Amino acid sequence: MPAYPTRIARAGLVLASLTVFMAAAPAQQSEVDVWDAFLKPKYFDAVELIENDSIFTLDTPYRAEDAALTPVSIKARIPQTEQRYIKTIWLIVDKNPEPLVGVFQLTPQMGQANLAMRVRIDAYTNIRAVAALNTGEHYMVANFVKAQGGCSAPLGSDLKEAMDRLGQMKFRTVGAENPDATLVGQFIVSHPNITGMQLDQKTRLILPEHYVKKVTLTYNDRLIMQAETGISVSEDPSFRFFFKPESGGKLKAAVEDSKGMHFEHEFDVQI
Repeated sequence: MPAYPTRIARAGLVLASLTVFMAAAPAQQSEVDVWDAFLKPKYFDAVELIENDSIFTLDTPYRAEDAALTPVSIKARIPQTEQRYIKTIWLIVDKNPEPLVGVFQLTPQMGQANLAMRVRIDAYTNIRAVAALNTGEHYMVANFVKAQGGCSAPLGSDLKEAMDRLGQMKFRTVGAENPDATLVGQFIVSHPNITGMQLDQKTRLILPEHYVKKVTLTYNDRLIMQAETGISVSEDPSFRFFFKPESGGKLKAAVEDSKGMHFEHEFDVQI
């Protein structure tokens, strides 16, 4: 699984990306260049990527209303079964300082490999999702999104208030049980997810990065999903996902951030 770069490696990533951007034109062509020349070899070297939406679709706005809170949703076209399922999803924003938004490990327990979240967009860019099936195939879908400035945008709340509620979590089910016996779950954790490029509005100094690094969700002690994320996920990370309910039970969430802080909470699931 691709690991998140260190601060030094991330700086190298930005410089390499800028080199490609300066050499390429127009804007959308530069997206193709940076993917082919840099991101594809870095994350999927020698992997055949099937570029169609036969396995999943990627929904994004063409023009984001808020670059710091850009909605992204992935909708699977196949069910999650033990025989065939989407095992891993990579979400990538080509022109972000840290392009790899997250790596999501999924399980048949989800029933459907649908995910929704909010991300930061730093410049006009392609957003792409790559899904690896348990059978080995890799599928990719990419969309172009017009947005900019999301990674350096000020926090949506006062920093002290954000830190006071750090690690608080909420979970709820959305709607009734679906015909395929799945439920939609909505999970959110309070965290400023500071990118390392934002100004403290009082001191005018750059805030040091501090972001959610890993989220693990289990239902009745069986893994539903594990996400390894970075600075491109929006403030107060929120994930909407599917899971197969039983006769109630417990959903457990464990969160780790970039400063080594750990948060856990257990929720009763009402059917």
